Amino acid sequence: MIRAAIVGLGRWGQNLVECTQGKSDRIRFTVGVARNPERVRPFASAHGLALVGDHAAALADPAVDAVVIATPHTQHAEQVLAAVRAGKHAFTDKPFALTRASAEAAVTAAAKAQRVLAVGFNWRFQPALQKMRRMLQDGRVGRLLHIEGNFNDPSVYGLPEGALAPAGG
Repeated sequence: MIRAAIVGLGRWGQNLVECTQGKSDRIRFTVGVARNPERVRPFASAHGLALVGDHAAALADPAVDAVVIATPHTQHAEQVLAAVRAGKHAFTDKPFALTRASAEAAVTAAAKAQRVLAVGFNWRFQPALQKMRRMLQDGRVGRLLHIEGNFNDPSVYGLPEGALAPAGG
């Protein structure tokens, strides 16, 4: 059983906990990191999470094996790097990093520490995309020469001016 800290208990971090906690025999969230622990205390209590106010506290906990990062994308690379340097495995959603240099630094640190570094992209598990992949793999659509996609979603329209879009630009 992987004992994980969830770093960031906003909307997406809470979603990750709700989709996982008590439903997997491989991972269990034990610690939640929130800038304002009081705001999420009821959620943490309902899901059995100890709350801490910063990333460093979770990384210092010897009972935490891994961190799942659900913070704004501008923090991902730095938090992954800190996690693997602390001997923890790390999972973050996209975008993993905002620069090639920060991505390379985190990947190098993970390899050196022999820690797993995983980058999630939850859309790859959508049934329609899985079907498209099977169709490409079995040749039903012929040889792929070009692919272009467009995804429209009003989810970021409600953010206040100057706020970061949750998944990046």
